[in-house]
Amino acid sequence: MDGWKWRTSQHYFHFVSSSLSIILNLLLICLVKSRSPRTMGTYKYLLIGVSVFEIFYSSIEIIVSPIVHSFHTVVVVMTIVKDTWIPKSVMLILTATYCGSFGCFLAFFGILFIYRYYVISGNPNIKYFDSWNMIFWIIITLLCGSIWGAIGFFTFSQNSEIDEFIRQDLYTELNLFPEDITYLAPHFYLKDKNGEKMLNWKSIAGMNGVSLIVGVTCFFIIRYGLKTYKCIKHFSTIQKFSDRSKMIQKQLFYALVIQSSIPFLFLQLPLTILFICGVLDIHLGQLGGIDTFSISLFPVFDPLPTIFVIRAYRVAVLGKIHWLLYSMMFHKVSIA
Repeated sequence: MDGWKWRTSQHYFHFVSSSLSIILNLLLICLVKSRSPRTMGTYKYLLIGVSVFEIFYSSIEIIVSPIVHSFHTVVVVMTIVKDTWIPKSVMLILTATYCGSFGCFLAFFGILFIYRYYVISGNPNIKYFDSWNMIFWIIITLLCGSIWGAIGFFTFSQNSEIDEFIRQDLYTELNLFPEDITYLAPHFYLKDKNGEKMLNWKSIAGMNGVSLIVGVTCFFIIRYGLKTYKCIKHFSTIQKFSDRSKMIQKQLFYALVIQSSIPFLFLQLPLTILFICGVLDIHLGQLGGIDTFSISLFPVFDPLPTIFVIRAYRVAVLGKIHWLLYSMMFHKVSIA
C-alpha cells in the first residue's frame, strides 16, 4: 500500500478506536457508580480507576497517534511531528508516556487479582485496600508505568545511527524522513568498525527492564488468579457469602479474567512477535503496522467483559438498548 495512505489509515483508526474507548469507559464508570451491587465494596473504585486510566491512555493516543513499524533489527514506535504544532521534545515525552502506560495496565490487573483473592478468601490483608491505603497501590501502578516510560525515553530514544539505518525504508514504506518523526526504538544490533554485527547492550538492558516488569506483574496475575479460582471452586463450603454474593463474586472474577487477557492478546503478544522478528533480523515493513491496529483496539474491548459479564451492568445496558429500539419502532409506526 502507498505509504501515505497506510499511515493515514492508521491515524484515522486511532481516532475512531480511541473515541470509542472513551465512550465505553465513560459508560462503565456510570454503570459502576449507579448500578453496582453493595457487596462490591472498594472494588468498584478500582474499576473506576482502570476506566479513568484507559480514558487518559486513549486521550494520549489521539494526540500522539503512534505508528508501530518494523525495520529489520529495529522496532519503532513513531509519532509524526512535521504537521503538528507540538514541539518534538514534548511529543517524545508523550510517546514515552504512552508506552509507559502499558506497565501501568499490567500493574493494575495484578492489583485487581490480589484484591479479588483477599475478598473471596477472607484474607485479613484486605484492610490494605481501605481508605488511604489505596494510595500505596496507586503509587505502585504509577511506578511501574514510570519505570517503563523512563526505560523507553533513556534507552530507546531517537539517535543519528537509527535515523540513517531506517532512512531509506522509512521513505519507501511510509513517505517519511527521520526528521519528520520522533520515536522510541530498540535497536538490537550495532555494527563495529569492521562492519560486523554486534549486540546493542543498551537496548538489551532496556528490554530486560521492560521484561522484568512484565514478568513480575504476570507472576502476580497468574498466582492470585489461580488462588482465587481454587476458592471459587470451593464456594459451596464457604458460609459467610449468601448465594447472591457468591454469584456476584464469580461474575467479578470471570469478568476480570477475560478483561486481563485482552491486553495480552491485543498488546503483549503482537509486540513480542515484533521484537522476536527484530532479534532475528526479519524485516516486516508495513506488515508490522498491524500491531498499530491491534494495540489501538485493546482499550475498546477492555471495558466490555465488565459491562456484559456482570449481570447488574448487562441488564441495565440491554434494557436501555431495548428501550431505544422500541422507541424508534414506535416512532416509525406513529409517522406511518
